[in-house]
Amino acid sequence: MGAVLPFLSVFLKERGLSNAQVGYVTAAAGFGVLLTPVFITLLADAAIAGRVLMFGIFASGGLLLIATIGAEGFWPIIICYSLHALAMAPVVPLQDGIYFSAAAREQRPPPYHVVRVWGTFGYILPSVVLYFFLTGAGSVSPALACGVAMCALGAINALLVLPAGTVALDRSKALPTRVPTFNAVAAMLEPHVLVFCIAMALVHMAAASYYQLYPLHLTDNLGIGKQWVGLIANIGVVVEIAFMLGFGWLTAKLTLRGLMIAGVGCIALRFVLLALVPTPAIAIGTQVLHGMMVLVLHVAPPIYLNGRARDAYRNSIQGMYAMLVSGAARIIGSAVAGIIAERSIGMAFAVAAGLCVIATGLFWFAFREEPARDERAAEQPLDAPAAA
Repeated sequence: MGAVLPFLSVFLKERGLSNAQVGYVTAAAGFGVLLTPVFITLLADAAIAGRVLMFGIFASGGLLLIATIGAEGFWPIIICYSLHALAMAPVVPLQDGIYFSAAAREQRPPPYHVVRVWGTFGYILPSVVLYFFLTGAGSVSPALACGVAMCALGAINALLVLPAGTVALDRSKALPTRVPTFNAVAAMLEPHVLVFCIAMALVHMAAASYYQLYPLHLTDNLGIGKQWVGLIANIGVVVEIAFMLGFGWLTAKLTLRGLMIAGVGCIALRFVLLALVPTPAIAIGTQVLHGMMVLVLHVAPPIYLNGRARDAYRNSIQGMYAMLVSGAARIIGSAVAGIIAERSIGMAFAVAAGLCVIATGLFWFAFREEPARDERAAEQPLDAPAAA
């Protein structure tokens, strides 16, 4: 992710695609999130070893990224990269599900945000290395080649994970009346969880504009060299580390609801500044708000959803969220952002800001936190009467 995502839009423009076509490629890639996360997390809940699934994900993702590098023209590129995205889409929800399933059986598991921060370090490293490869280079293709190398390392690492690292579920608590996927959907349809998911869908639609258009804003609108894109993005990622490690303190002070209100408000402010003040100083300065954006998009939702899950569908609820909320929103947001960006990237950022304002209102007026689900009721389906 750290090798490919910061440079993807620039790579696509180098291959002759328009802003709208860049949006179509990004949107098509989002369809992968509608398919494989649910299927793979269901397999994980069915007790297929997580390391086997992870090996298959990284191996196939690397091969398809090689095909993307060699593709020429809109249709070959969109097909190859969409298949790559299809393969890689289950990575995050599968890792989240594996962590939460294991943590549920540990007496004192490491907090999620302390484990998740290693993903931040992983995101930073490629862009730092790639700066030296891209300086003076005529193309950002080496960034995608770096992504292939990272996939190879991921596949090797998956084979080295001990079987004990993926704790098997307690089948005595399996829900007999529904497959895990259906129970995950039922949990997400609970009133306050549904409000949370709707608000997050709006935020993900807005975030699609950022990840797709921010690199083009730097290079096309502001004239910044391509080799600087990854390093500028890493300013926000470095800030993200402090926010990630401080997640527990922030939620203790603000509550999860307060954190979501403040965080989505910060995302809205970021888009407003990018839209109204198109200068290098503002574009780079808004990276200080990236930490809150990551907490809202990538840290708070898995933790909140895990609190609404039971053992039998801890993996599946992460996969369903990836499909129904972040995945669907990414498709819509990417396509619409690309179309609007044909007229003005600043206008696309302004629309994204409006979506975040609506989401902030939902968190403020309609969302309420509830206690985590009682595991003592884990043997009952969601629609069964509560135990006395």
